[in-house]
Amino acid sequence: METFSDRLLREHQGDWQAMQFHRFVADIEQDCLPAAVFNRYLVFEGHFVATAIAIFALGVSKAPDIRQQRWLIDVLNALVDTQIAWFEQVLAKRQVVSADYPDDLPAVRRFRDGMLHVAQQGSYEEIITLMFGAEWMYYQWCARVAQQTQSDEDLRRWVELHAEDAFYQQARWLKDELDRCAQTLSAEEKMALSTLYGKVLKWEIDFHTAAYTD
Repeated sequence: METFSDRLLREHQGDWQAMQFHRFVADIEQDCLPAAVFNRYLVFEGHFVATAIAIFALGVSKAPDIRQQRWLIDVLNALVDTQIAWFEQVLAKRQVVSADYPDDLPAVRRFRDGMLHVAQQGSYEEIITLMFGAEWMYYQWCARVAQQTQSDEDLRRWVELHAEDAFYQQARWLKDELDRCAQTLSAEEKMALSTLYGKVLKWEIDFHTAAYTD
């Protein structure tokens, strides 16, 4: 029987494929991503990690029981202790000044503010849908791209971080948790989550396109 998460992937296959083979992904896979694009992306994504911390914290506050809270707190620890530290280190190493890459762009704001607004105003199930949309998508293309060579060692490490088992387990938990949540939802509620999932994919596509903005 088709799971709810697989149903979402099927219903939004067009946008899923558009993100899996986005110009940003293709350039990484072909080892030709311009350094300026990656630097700009690092600034955008580094700022979004701070937003993701807020989103997962809201998930903790809305989680139905301690089992979910424990898992989400572990994710928060990884974001704070590992990812934020990685961004600080790599931006300093590459001498990237955030002010040189302003992220006040419509596509960046739409992704950042849209995700945070849903987390603030929405349900636990909506938060899980948000992060499943982002992380399962990321794991899938990074696992594929990791089979190729990236000559930029920072870019290579970024891909590896999202292709490693730890990230897969995090993305897989979100997928399974969404399926668990869906068991008690009405048809209308499932439709609303499908609509939200579609928005997340579109936000992701536009966010990655924004990295090419001069």
